[in-house]
Amino acid sequence: MESSRIHFRAEFTIEEGKIEEYKQLVQEMSRVVEANEPDTIDYQFYLNRDETKCIVHETYANSEAALAHNTGVASQTILPKISKVARISRFDVYGNPSDELRKVLASFSPQIYNRFAGFSRR
Repeated sequence: MESSRIHFRAEFTIEEGKIEEYKQLVQEMSRVVEANEPDTIDYQFYLNRDETKCIVHETYANSEAALAHNTGVASQTILPKISKVARISRFDVYGNPSDELRKVLASFSPQIYNRFAGFSRR
């Protein structure tokens, strides 16, 4: 059901001289998530023109899928490598995350926007 979906928007600031390493790690992470996390609905990375920032849009079927992503192989093995070449400079959560998911995300100091109206055609 669409109303249970959880959306993340994360902004990464990429360390100077680390863009190629960052791109390789992100491509690897994307492949692993696609292969192993069927309830990850959308997983998109967008670079700014000078390749110093990356916006990541993630959509999960529900809080449980977002929690599974957090404990999944990609987040446990590749994300720590990404953290060595880029830092999260902003993290937003959209939807109505479960209490458990809120606790897990607290270390990222996210801004949480609870869904209250609207629709999606997909």
